[in-house]
Amino acid sequence: MNLNDLVVHSAGYGAAVGSVLPLVAAVVLRPHWSATVKRAIVGVLAGISGTATVAAQGGFSDTVSPVALLAAVAAVVAASETSYAALWHRSGIAPKLEVATSPAPPVRLDLSNLTFDTSDEALSRLKQRLRDPAGGSDS
Repeated sequence: MNLNDLVVHSAGYGAAVGSVLPLVAAVVLRPHWSATVKRAIVGVLAGISGTATVAAQGGFSDTVSPVALLAAVAAVVAASETSYAALWHRSGIAPKLEVATSPAPPVRLDLSNLTFDTSDEALSRLKQRLRDPAGGSDS
């Protein structure tokens, strides 16, 4: 494969891969992450996708691979941004997929306003409950 063919194929396949990359990214990303972290992860995914696109065509066996790699990564980034803005985000598919595949963020409880009954009567009820957990009621 000559330089022109490899670059053209890398750009074409990169664009195809980039058009579905937002769906893959939505599975990895979490809604509570900052925009900077999300951009960095999408950038890494685009680099990996572009590299895999060139490697799948045997582009690393030639000396022209840097040009093909640049074309593939640029095509992945451009197609990814375009398809996300025009289709995946606007339709709501990518955000819903991101939420659906994310575990719930950690819950933070404020226990500073709790009061505890430390009277002798309350402590004796607690001791009795610890001795006999199955029997008796608390009230």
